[in-house]
Amino acid sequence: MWFRKKRIYADAAAATPLSARARGELLRLLDVYGNAGAIHSEAVAAKKELDDAREMIASSIGAHADEMIFSASGTESNNIAIHGVLRPLLQKHGELHAITLAIEHQSVLEPLRALKAEGLTTTELGVDSEGFVSLKDLEEAITDKTVFVSVQMVNSEVGTVEPIQEIAKLIRRIKKNRQEASTSASLPLYLHTDASQAPLWLPLRVEKLGIDLLTLDAQKVLGPKGIGALYIKRSTVISPVIRGGVQERGLRGGTPNVPLAGSFAVAMQDAAKDVEMRASRVAETRDYLLSEIKKRIPEVVVNGPTKEGRVANNLNIAIPGLDAEMAVIGLDAEGIAVSTRSACNTGDESPSHVIQALGTPRELLKNAVRITLLPDATKGDVVAIAVALEKIAKRYKTTI
Repeated sequence: MWFRKKRIYADAAAATPLSARARGELLRLLDVYGNAGAIHSEAVAAKKELDDAREMIASSIGAHADEMIFSASGTESNNIAIHGVLRPLLQKHGELHAITLAIEHQSVLEPLRALKAEGLTTTELGVDSEGFVSLKDLEEAITDKTVFVSVQMVNSEVGTVEPIQEIAKLIRRIKKNRQEASTSASLPLYLHTDASQAPLWLPLRVEKLGIDLLTLDAQKVLGPKGIGALYIKRSTVISPVIRGGVQERGLRGGTPNVPLAGSFAVAMQDAAKDVEMRASRVAETRDYLLSEIKKRIPEVVVNGPTKEGRVANNLNIAIPGLDAEMAVIGLDAEGIAVSTRSACNTGDESPSHVIQALGTPRELLKNAVRITLLPDATKGDVVAIAVALEKIAKRYKTTI
């Protein structure tokens, strides 16, 4: 009798499977078919479920329910944050300035670049060899025309956890100085963070973080695909991006997807429980993975943080002479799923913009393999990954 070998899924930064609770909630809510915008009984039932989901997600990050809007993805949430805040300011004030990092996700970089045609100048700050932004560089980049700063909380490729609280403190100080120095109304200065990769691994409390806008994505937290959320602090001035309805505070027209919202809410609620314990356990497993790889492939190079400041489930490595795509294909044949970069950039044959921004040597630019563990990853799983990597390296590695 033939037995199918269990596959090991280690691409959690791209997408996660549905948790049992999220799946159960999704199935329960599939029977809630009313349009939450109507007033009959079926619609009222749908609206109640939607309101409950919004409240649960808000509670999981320490926000108010009226500060949360649903979207179709983390990418859409980033676009709403950027275009919704910046377009009205550009129309009112003319040429303005924004700041982000060179290693940001394309759903931040591309919308900011697109606004160049409307008068926006964007500084894409460099980072150090581990992916960290310098607070000094950030402060020096802020001008009197800077109105928007966007820094990803957890980099999706190399797992760098940026100092969002310190960045928020810096921005608060600059805003205070602006107000004290100006007799007229000064320009606003908003801080946005894409926290899509964070909820399973970091405690999220928006007041403590000090941000104005925060992006979430259900598929990264054991929730369903096709839904995201955006936290918008009450004092933030933002305009509609998707027009044609009054849903989501009038910022995103369209009938809300109640089953996805409810499933997302359960996933976020579960993610917030025992998050530090979960992160500690998986970080230990991740570190064991690295030790097993080093034992078998001593020349392995770690991309991103080497000690502190890496999210618990992320390991990004390069094996000199082993093409990353060949490694991914080889591992897949061995029953292991990993990736080379953000799934949103798959198909782009150029080296990862994140790996390039770290100052990685040219000969290693196409060797980066991203391994991102699920919460239930075991030491047996990571030993299997290390063994398979050694096998593939011996088979496909070239001399450089």
